[in-house]
Amino acid sequence: MGRVDSSRLSEGTIMQHLQIRYCNATTTSPSQEPDICVICQDEYAAEELVGGLRCGHEYHMKCIKKWLRRITKCPICRDTAIFVERVFFQ
Repeated sequence: MGRVDSSRLSEGTIMQHLQIRYCNATTTSPSQEPDICVICQDEYAAEELVGGLRCGHEYHMKCIKKWLRRITKCPICRDTAIFVERVFFQ
């Protein structure tokens, strides 16, 4: 469940479901772990675009867009990120 045909989700559909903001990366102290994108495992850079899902988890924009083309669930909590309506024609 959660997998979709990649041809079914357009860029526009994905973008409508993301909360987009610029990363406000700050230097962390040596004892503090840096914030990373769990999809690519890279740290967020200052002024980089991040995309948030309705569950509140955030990722690099390019990472979450690629993820949502294949899987419509959050990579962390598995909450449904995009509800896809299926229309059947008779």
